[in-house]
Amino acid sequence: MKLAITPSNEDLVLVLFDTDSKKALKIKSDKRGYNKNADDTRPVHRPFGITWNKDNIFIANRKNLLVYDSNLNFSDNIENILDENTHQITFYKNNIISTMTRKDCIKFVNLKHYSSVFFHPEKGWLDRTKTLDHFEEKFHINSVVVKDGFVYIMLHNGGENYSEILVLNLQTKAVEKRVRTKATCAHGIYLNGDMLGTLNTKEENLILGSNIIRCSAWKDKFLRGIAGEKQIAVANFLPQQRRYRGHGGSYISILENNNVKKHCYVDNIGAVNDMRRIDGKDFCHHNEYKFPYTGDFVNDIN
Repeated sequence: MKLAITPSNEDLVLVLFDTDSKKALKIKSDKRGYNKNADDTRPVHRPFGITWNKDNIFIANRKNLLVYDSNLNFSDNIENILDENTHQITFYKNNIISTMTRKDCIKFVNLKHYSSVFFHPEKGWLDRTKTLDHFEEKFHINSVVVKDGFVYIMLHNGGENYSEILVLNLQTKAVEKRVRTKATCAHGIYLNGDMLGTLNTKEENLILGSNIIRCSAWKDKFLRGIAGEKQIAVANFLPQQRRYRGHGGSYISILENNNVKKHCYVDNIGAVNDMRRIDGKDFCHHNEYKFPYTGDFVNDIN
């Protein structure tokens, strides 16, 4: 399986990794994309959410949306359209849908004229977020998936309550349902038909419908990053304070038929922020477009 990974190593903006060949292509950061007017709670360069359309790759760097072309060259930095602590993003009908994690909502940005609209779980649809300014988010929205006109929004809920998935109907503009998961610290949404899944980060397992699968490489790992279809990749790394997350590497655990098949180690990328499959279906992304870059992975990490 081939994966696109956003790393915590500040020298990098993107890593492409092949779990079969163990080769990784590491794309260096471009300082033109640094979010220098963000607050100091996170690094000025913190690539997180990743998505794409036919021609471009989009990476959320806090409040900035970085744009890379099909040859992995930096082409644009759209400033101040996201959140101080943006997590996942996804592409749908010429819109970037982003998790405005600090604001407890999601944002739709039209890439043609950069108009925007917001949806908040309690306040509904909004044209602006002035009324959402606060210091502690209630829901900690960290994941978003869109499929067949429905947006699936992860309400992490800060470990205080069970994480929930809110299902928003884009045609009626109404909440279709709210699904409580078995996780108290959920990251990522796996959507296969009617089956929903997520990573239960604190318990180091993957929840797929009624199945609970332990999937960390070793004990006491932090799970964040999930991608795949029948074969599923899960990223996990040593939990540590945020300022140290750029050091070391991460494990990619490969699961199939509810069992862990192997663990791959990717060195010098730090902790994984987000991860997408780029060589086939990804039930955690559901992007209609193929990944724009089709070149080789040239750096062997063995």
